[in-house]
Amino acid sequence: MFAAASSEAFARMESFMKPTTSLALALAGALGSVLFACGSDGGPSGGASPDVAPSPSTTTTTTGPGNSTPPDAGPPSPKPDAGDDAGTDDNRARCGATPYTWLPSTTMGDVLQAETKAQHTIIELNYALYKASSALKTTRLAKLGTKSKLLRYQTQDRGKPIDATALVSYPDVSGNKTYPIMLILHGTAGFNDACAPSKGVADDTFGGFLDEAAALMAVFASFGYITVAPDYIGLKSLGAPTGFMHPYLVAEPTAIASLDAVRAAKKALVGSNVTPGDVVVMGGSQGGHAAAFVNRYAPHYAPELTIKGSVWDVPPTDLLNEAQVALGSWVNSTKNMVAVTAAFDSWYASAPGRLGSAFLAPYDTSVPAALASTCSSSQVLSGATRETLFAPSYLAAGQKPNFDNLTPWACYFTENSLPTTSVPKVDSIPSMFLLAANDELVSTPTERAAFQKLCSQGHVLQYLECEGAGHTKPLTYAFDQWLDFLEARLAGTPLTDVCNVKPAERCTSTPN
Repeated sequence: MFAAASSEAFARMESFMKPTTSLALALAGALGSVLFACGSDGGPSGGASPDVAPSPSTTTTTTGPGNSTPPDAGPPSPKPDAGDDAGTDDNRARCGATPYTWLPSTTMGDVLQAETKAQHTIIELNYALYKASSALKTTRLAKLGTKSKLLRYQTQDRGKPIDATALVSYPDVSGNKTYPIMLILHGTAGFNDACAPSKGVADDTFGGFLDEAAALMAVFASFGYITVAPDYIGLKSLGAPTGFMHPYLVAEPTAIASLDAVRAAKKALVGSNVTPGDVVVMGGSQGGHAAAFVNRYAPHYAPELTIKGSVWDVPPTDLLNEAQVALGSWVNSTKNMVAVTAAFDSWYASAPGRLGSAFLAPYDTSVPAALASTCSSSQVLSGATRETLFAPSYLAAGQKPNFDNLTPWACYFTENSLPTTSVPKVDSIPSMFLLAANDELVSTPTERAAFQKLCSQGHVLQYLECEGAGHTKPLTYAFDQWLDFLEARLAGTPLTDVCNVKPAERCTSTPN
């Protein structure tokens, strides 16, 4: 491991690498945490002593209002699937929601605020990788120093302009070079702005030098990517409060905000030494669900973006059948199902407040209040049981196929399950379907079955299941495999071994 630098050489660095040791710990924490599984522009990096403190971040704010109204232009709207709830060609609403149409694309991704954040040198990043070797095995080394920006950008939600935030890291190089974009989609972080994954970067005087998310973005950027890590709508680290709950596991707003984050990164890097190229996508857990729906929405919403491949890590793609597991007995995913239910009501309902048909008192009011003010529902659910929490009709329907057609919940779960959504499938993006053999949150048997359903619908999927892995581990245990997968797609290598369910295997980066 790390043939370019021996362990003895790294050991000699220990005495003067104190800040970088902290960076290494941050990286190790990020690689093994729920972050992805829940979870200055002046010249190239030099060889300054790692003991020198990073420079404070700087801010640039664009002129004009944060919620500008876009002009009338944009890509054509594809015709939705037929059906009682499909609406018209222009109406995007589903499940009884207030009708809306998408805003034109012209100003989507406009950068409203940009803050220059921490830089990382090659030596710092390689040392961090070395120190993270207890979490994974890899022979990869950082090839480039990196820079980063925190962006607040224009996106939309239910036909109205809204802003969101994203962390962008990119190679620190001289001369103009083109690098692919890696869109990185995080797992469950929380349900309001205070839980934004980039909040640690936003609040840090030194630009997030030791922040777990920033460290991981920098490592991927050092491999030769422009990394774009959106926080998602409702999880915002800059600007005025969003004002409503993050639409957790609601496919459309997360996919749209993620695609607009890519647009924002492209706009933010105009005039820099890096030119954004094609796009690849990687997401874990909630982010795996998001990655799958980014593929689905991209041809409809951002057809100018070329996505060459994606990785769906432990993705709950089939929420309809995940609900049967989560509501059949009290398991780890039951709490997630509580948050999903509250988020569906918040996002879809013309007048939110239908939770009385899903939760018994006092949970019909205490759950949304808790999600609006904390990053976890655990405290408000302390002592709850399925029988004291869920309305009997909701609990019974959730354990049956298709949610027993219970209105409006069956529609909500159907629309946000990839095998059953009404959003037309246009893409044929080759994707890795990465599962954990011992997943304690997302049901591996459910997703194994979903993989087969999706293949029957024409998805181009490669299956990989990591032996001995719990929910947060496949991205580290299969670190080299999923990076190799994306590199091959960018190189135009045809995907082989498509739609073949294989036994769990020891993934190649599993630590000893």
